[in-house]
Amino acid sequence: MKKKILDSLDNELIRLLTEDGRMPIGDMAARLNVTAPTIRSRIRNLEESGMLKVSGLIDPNQHSQMITALVAMNIRSHGKMDQILEKIARLPNVVWAGVSTGRYDIIAEIVCVRGRDELYRFTTNTILKIANVVKSETFIIMKSRRNWLCLPKGVAFQFQFG
Repeated sequence: MKKKILDSLDNELIRLLTEDGRMPIGDMAARLNVTAPTIRSRIRNLEESGMLKVSGLIDPNQHSQMITALVAMNIRSHGKMDQILEKIARLPNVVWAGVSTGRYDIIAEIVCVRGRDELYRFTTNTILKIANVVKSETFIIMKSRRNWLCLPKGVAFQFQFG
């Protein structure tokens, strides 16, 4: 897939949306000295190209049972690392997954909104049942700052403050 080159207007638009994803189109247009239709068109093009996704983020520290963790995995890939990465990235609790350098092949950030039992099930029943995962190590995030999360689709409907 060819990577898109962003121009200065795209970069400024992304910067504004990063600051405030709910900023009105008119305000963005005024700040960037362009028309509202230009802003709408640019946002649509960025979204369609896969460069931008506007979504709500949550603070995991505000949820009493939520656990965020990094799961590092050694993989027996047999030349199919991309397919395995995609399979792991699509698991219900996974926020993101990536191939890494170092002693682990893939690292995934996961969210469990129902506490330790859900984390236990994920690391034993879900991850280890993927035939290509040889070994995993889980790093629970005990405290974080500036860790705003986009909930994975598999857990978003379960989220409750409390």
